[in-house]
Amino acid sequence: MNNFTISRTFDAPRRLVFDCWVDPRHFEKWGLAPAGCTCRLLHADVRPGGYYHLQQELPDGTQLYCKFEFHQINPIDQLIFVTAICDEKGEVVKNPFFPDWPQKLLTTVRFDDEGSGTKVTVLWETLEASDAEVAFFTKNFEIGHQGWSETFDRLRKAIEDTYQSPV
Repeated sequence: MNNFTISRTFDAPRRLVFDCWVDPRHFEKWGLAPAGCTCRLLHADVRPGGYYHLQQELPDGTQLYCKFEFHQINPIDQLIFVTAICDEKGEVVKNPFFPDWPQKLLTTVRFDDEGSGTKVTVLWETLEASDAEVAFFTKNFEIGHQGWSETFDRLRKAIEDTYQSPV
C-alpha cells in the first residue's frame, strides 16, 4: 500500500477545527509543523489554486520552507492540497533530511463529527514520484506518523488557545 493515513480526534466543533486549517491567524499558531518548530506564513491565499508558503524554524535554527497548494476546499468537510518542501521563493526542492522522500504529496484532510468533537483524518498519496521515492515513502511511514503526531499535538494546543481567546 502506497498511502499513509493518520487520524486524531479533537475536543472542539468541526467549524473551529476546520478554521484552524484555513484561517491564517489560526494556522500560523501550529502551521503543519512538528514539535519545537516555529512557523511564519510568507503567503496565504486560501482558495482552490491558492497556496500557503510557510517558513519553519527548527529547534536548532535550521530554516525549512513548505508549500501547500490548495486544490479543493469543502468547508468543514474536506481539504485537498499538494504538500511540498520548497525554497524561500516557493520552488519545490528535495527534502534536505530525507532526499528520497517524494517531492510532492497529495494531501486529503477530512473533518468528521465524532461525539462532541471532530475527527481529523489525513491521507497522503505520492504524486509524480519515482519508484525509489515511492519505495522510501512506503518503507518509512514512521516518519509521517511521528511528524503528524507532533503536528496534531500543536493543533490541539492551537485549538485550546483559540477557545481561551476571542477569535
